[in-house]
Amino acid sequence: MRARTTDPMKTMKTMKTSLLLLAALALPLFSACEGSAAGAGSEERGYATGQVVDTRGNPIAGAKILLDNTVFYASYINGATGGDGTYRIRVQPGAWRAHATFRKPYNGRTYHLELYPDSVDSFDDTGAVRNFTWKLEGRDPDNEYGYYGGLVKVFTDFGFYEGMEDIELTLVPDGPLIDGSEGRTLVLRLEDHYWVQRAYLEDIPIGRYTITATLRSAEGTRALRIQDWHAKGDFKPGLRFDFIPDSTSSPGATAAIVIGY
Repeated sequence: MRARTTDPMKTMKTMKTSLLLLAALALPLFSACEGSAAGAGSEERGYATGQVVDTRGNPIAGAKILLDNTVFYASYINGATGGDGTYRIRVQPGAWRAHATFRKPYNGRTYHLELYPDSVDSFDDTGAVRNFTWKLEGRDPDNEYGYYGGLVKVFTDFGFYEGMEDIELTLVPDGPLIDGSEGRTLVLRLEDHYWVQRAYLEDIPIGRYTITATLRSAEGTRALRIQDWHAKGDFKPGLRFDFIPDSTSSPGATAAIVIGY
């Protein structure tokens, strides 16, 4: 029988083709591994993750995280932050948006506070990072009518006929604000930053204040008196008031005053 012979040149050509094929197959695998390594620590597939911090950047433990389905009504996934202010929630298929709140005791009341998100974009079960910050004031990016400060409703007494544009309101913090900061005195006239609408002082940092009112017109300056609309009682030259917590609306803290002579 005649022995089979192998062409050395043909063998080398076959080996070279095989090596090139293996290199071509390995290239996409290498690129995918490199991309995964670059994205590590940002998003975790299948989970919503993030951190919640206060006005000073310190972690908030026990903040409530709500994942709200953007398609199906009343479809939620709930979670909470740990001691380091972080959370990790398994995400189901669908489109979701993240919200965060926490409860803060202050001057004998407990306030249900919304937190500021670093993104309001929806996400799916591929995962996303959503961080939240406690802000004392500023507009809610997810609600054109919402803000993080409190609302003061402004009424006038029967028989009070002065123009609101002639009234100056001064709010002096009485102790630290809700986050423990010092706060600042606010001197407001109609159409100022906090007093855009006649009947509302909007986005006031939540705290305890003493408020006074002054009538400033062409005829001169006159001190006015103020009543707490909720408590009624007497009109006073200076009224100390607190915001009343309300977890059912945005903003979640309101007060109301009545201006008179």
